[in-house]
Amino acid sequence: MYLKKLELSGFKSFAKTTVLEFPSRITAIVGPNGSGKSNITEGIRWVLGEQSMKSLRGKKGEDLIWNGSPQAPRMGKASVTLYFDNANGKVPVDFEEVVLSRKIFRDGLNEYYVNDAQVRLKDVVELMAHAGLGEAKHNIISQGEVDRMLLSSARDRREMFEEALGLRVYQIKKRETERKLEATEANIKQVEALIREIAPHLKFLKSQAEKSKMRGVIESDLRQYEYIYCLKEQEEIALKKKELFGKSGPLQDRKIEIKSNIECLSREREEEEKKIIRKEGDAEVERVIQTFSQKQRELERELGRLEGKLEAERGAGEAVKRGTPPFVPSQEIVRQFTESAKRFLRDMRSLLDEEDRIMVIRSHFDMLADDLEKMIGTIEGKSSVSEKFSPSNDKNGETERMIEVLQKESTKIAAELSALQLAEKENRERIQKTNAHIREIDMMLRANQEEDRDIALGLERFRFDEEQIAVREKSFGEDLAAMSITLTDIEEKNGAFAAASVAISRDDARKKAERMRARLEEVGGIDASVLREYEETDARYLFLIKEVGDLKEAASSLGELSRELDLHIERDFREGFGKIKEEFSHYFQVIFGGGRALLDLVSSGIDDEESAESGVGEEGIEISVDLPRKRIQGLAMLSGGERALTAIALLFAITAVNPPPFLILDETDAALDEANSQRYSAILKELAKKTQLLLVTHNRETMKCAGILYGITMGEDGVSKFLSLKFEEAEAYTNR
Repeated sequence: MYLKKLELSGFKSFAKTTVLEFPSRITAIVGPNGSGKSNITEGIRWVLGEQSMKSLRGKKGEDLIWNGSPQAPRMGKASVTLYFDNANGKVPVDFEEVVLSRKIFRDGLNEYYVNDAQVRLKDVVELMAHAGLGEAKHNIISQGEVDRMLLSSARDRREMFEEALGLRVYQIKKRETERKLEATEANIKQVEALIREIAPHLKFLKSQAEKSKMRGVIESDLRQYEYIYCLKEQEEIALKKKELFGKSGPLQDRKIEIKSNIECLSREREEEEKKIIRKEGDAEVERVIQTFSQKQRELERELGRLEGKLEAERGAGEAVKRGTPPFVPSQEIVRQFTESAKRFLRDMRSLLDEEDRIMVIRSHFDMLADDLEKMIGTIEGKSSVSEKFSPSNDKNGETERMIEVLQKESTKIAAELSALQLAEKENRERIQKTNAHIREIDMMLRANQEEDRDIALGLERFRFDEEQIAVREKSFGEDLAAMSITLTDIEEKNGAFAAASVAISRDDARKKAERMRARLEEVGGIDASVLREYEETDARYLFLIKEVGDLKEAASSLGELSRELDLHIERDFREGFGKIKEEFSHYFQVIFGGGRALLDLVSSGIDDEESAESGVGEEGIEISVDLPRKRIQGLAMLSGGERALTAIALLFAITAVNPPPFLILDETDAALDEANSQRYSAILKELAKKTQLLLVTHNRETMKCAGILYGITMGEDGVSKFLSLKFEEAEAYTNR
């Protein structure tokens, strides 16, 4: 960690924003007296948290703000910003660059920022303590303070050493621990006082609460029996429902199945009935058969008559031949035959127009009807029977042909009648089978309907049982409301009271619950506010007891932590003190060319019992020197230059043991002669290998060891300005 850049704005003589970069390990700031060189040192000291206005050469905060000049107006605030490289993570923040800023306003308000986030002074001090920069500012030696460590008291000198060794963080933690311990002890006293105050009242409340203990036990037993009763009742109702559903469920399923069977059988019966010819149709078919039979007989009779007529005609013919008059048939006979044939055809046509049941008859008699029509047409187309069968007109044998035709028609009608009778027989057999099947269907329908009625009666009984269960559920709901119990409560308590409910029945639980209620009435009511007050007071008492225990435990832990920090500080201090002692002796001999310098731990006195018990923290540091070729008995006998060199040797020793991020020396070489200035410069170069150096000087030898030189000037406007020069670039330029 090192200092990258310094930015001043409105701070003292730096009215304008001024930025100084520190790319070299050694940076020197030079300029005439009064130009504002020391203001840079004081700006760094101020931004690191300095609170002493005396150290900043001022009386109040407003003195730090540019107050203006005839050429430049005054400013309302001052700010200083430091930029640190934190690549090594020495400062515990998640940034590789730490930007520390401080602002002050004319009303005295101070603001601190870390990476543009506003923080407290305490936060700044803790962060800088991690970087080894404490409140004592041992790494900043201002003008005239070169022998401050020599003139300080032994105790102050020890604190300066502790801060230089990086023990400031632990000291901050220790002070914080001690503050917490003091606050904890104060809290313990307050809590103990509260406990003593509420103890008598708690005793009285406890006696009142014990009187209600019996009631509480009874209420607990009552609640248990109520829950057991509810559990049992709920289980019995659920069991009844399950049994009822187990019985009614199959019946419901069977009822649905029977309903489906009845519907199927009904549809099947309707289909079978469609196959049967209605009885009226069957009678009509029989009438048709009878009609055909009658017509056949009439046709046979007519045929007989015609045959008789033919015989008569033949006899007449013979008689004619013999001289006997012929027999001529009457026209009445022909008319009767014709009307009979027409009536037969008319009846047959009307029958053929009946329903589809006589489709078979239609197919058998279509041809017969056509033949009869032809025969009638033939008969009508001829002359009267007397004319037809007169001997003079029967020359071509018309009568014989008519007889032949009628015979054929009679044979055909007989065949058709036989076929019709056979079809009728088959139809009757089919109808008989269909009727038998319908009777079977009817039997099955009756069986299903009877079973359906039986099931309906059974379901009616189940509905009665369901109504009884509903009444019982309603009564159970009223019991739950009276007991202030919900079904959710029963489910939650099921596991808790399941074991107890095994050994007791529902009725017993109900009776015991009623007895518990009677006992509660005998005990009487208890003021709930007293019980609540007792519970609250007892809870508070227990809380305070626990708090006391926790506080005492915390106090013990804080005391242990404080002791551990003391031991850690003491151990690290003694270890670092030994190293500083060796380095101080080394640098003293280098600067003075010999001699001896010693650091010793001495007791500075014990002021209180705590310090006496610990024996830690009251030791101081004494410095003794022995210059070469001189007999010096104390630091007071050293000259100003010798004190400055001794202080420089001690400062360099501290820096060598625990190097701070940077070291600022403000004209610490003012009292050195040329020879000592050369030694001083050589030590600075060696020290620059461990830490960054910022030097304010007038010494030429000191300027030579710097890598970059800032020249501070001040014009007529009273504003500090600077010029910069890098010696490496200048040397390269002059060597061209």
